[in-house]
Amino acid sequence: MHRNRLFCRLHGPLALLLLACIPALAQAGPAEKVYMPQVSYREWEIEFRGGALDWPGNPDNRAQQYVADIGYGIAPRWFTELAVFYAKTPGGAARVEGYEWENVFQLTEIGEHWMDVGLFAEFAHDRLEKKNYVELGPMFQKEFGRALVNLNLLFKRGLSRDREPGTEFEYAWQWKWRGNASFEPGLQGFGSFGRIGALRVIENKIGPAFFGRMLLGGGRALKYDAALLFGTVNGSPDRTLRFQLEYEFF
Repeated sequence: MHRNRLFCRLHGPLALLLLACIPALAQAGPAEKVYMPQVSYREWEIEFRGGALDWPGNPDNRAQQYVADIGYGIAPRWFTELAVFYAKTPGGAARVEGYEWENVFQLTEIGEHWMDVGLFAEFAHDRLEKKNYVELGPMFQKEFGRALVNLNLLFKRGLSRDREPGTEFEYAWQWKWRGNASFEPGLQGFGSFGRIGALRVIENKIGPAFFGRMLLGGGRALKYDAALLFGTVNGSPDRTLRFQLEYEFF
């Protein structure tokens, strides 16, 4: 059944930015996240994120994905992170799906320009398919009053000789309303345009989200976010539940 939903009304600059990114993560897993273009030098991060799909009639219905990673602000504008992906299919046991080396490069001083900009670069190994990938793309961050919008535009390409041809064009974005730092409401979205040269909307998911950060003292903090995403086009799960927990310390 075709799903063509009018899922939100947006106004002003926020609408322009979000419409520019909607539709693009090719079949994004439920543990995917939105990356930020800012680095905290010498800060450690331990993160656990995951999610599950509700996709009746599809083999991936009730599939789960979890990620454990550790990262460090290795330089004033460079944050690097190692991640392990776990997957659990319906009726099966959880198993290691792959490994990733993620890097965030801060290109502008936060808040000094019209928009904050960064670069995301990743090397990934798919343990199940024995294939390697690289992913590269810009990250944008913009304030609109008390609203904060983030957008990732990512390009993914296989490195193996038997890789699928072409480069995938993916995206992730979020909007949040800042007020009480421990609980801030917003929206998140993920999707894909497929491969460069044959672009079409492969996947699009959007839904309500909430975010929070709590200071624990001694340079430590706990961050979290979660979202319930709804598929808006064929090829998207009906619902995706995702969460992210992050412990920061110096």
